Amino acid sequence: MNRHILTGLLFAAGLSFSACETMQSNALDKSALSQELRKETMPDVPLPSGCPTLTTSLPAGQTSVTVSYREPATDQTGAPLADLAYTTIYLSGRQTKTKAFRIWTNDAHGGALVTIRDIPVADQEFGLCVTATNWARKESPPGTAAHVDGGKERGKGDK
Repeated sequence: MNRHILTGLLFAAGLSFSACETMQSNALDKSALSQELRKETMPDVPLPSGCPTLTTSLPAGQTSVTVSYREPATDQTGAPLADLAYTTIYLSGRQTKTKAFRIWTNDAHGGALVTIRDIPVADQEFGLCVTATNWARKESPPGTAAHVDGGKERGKGDK
């Protein structure tokens, strides 16, 4: 009898662990200073056409930001994604070269909430945009739904 109870408890614990893993895969929360993202940071890259889609001013003395956005779940025609490889945050300042941060997805169907903390910023004013790239290396136009914590945001065209 105790053996059946123990088996049942282990099975329930396994289901709980699986449910937690499923819920966590719908969100990516990473630090730009982590070894993983430092390897995926590309300095001095060209800014894609249409960037920046967001311009931000930081308070004096602030040297890093947090950027959050949701991965796309459909392509430009509205069809569900099945081959999302990664998203890229492009960050450009007036006095610094453009940097790109590549964030690999957990799910090729997209839709995850992505939060990247501790992104170093040298300029008080900078622009950013986010693109999505599939496994065929086709990059999307920049999205407009990124949010920067800690700065005063202005959308494209705002003064």
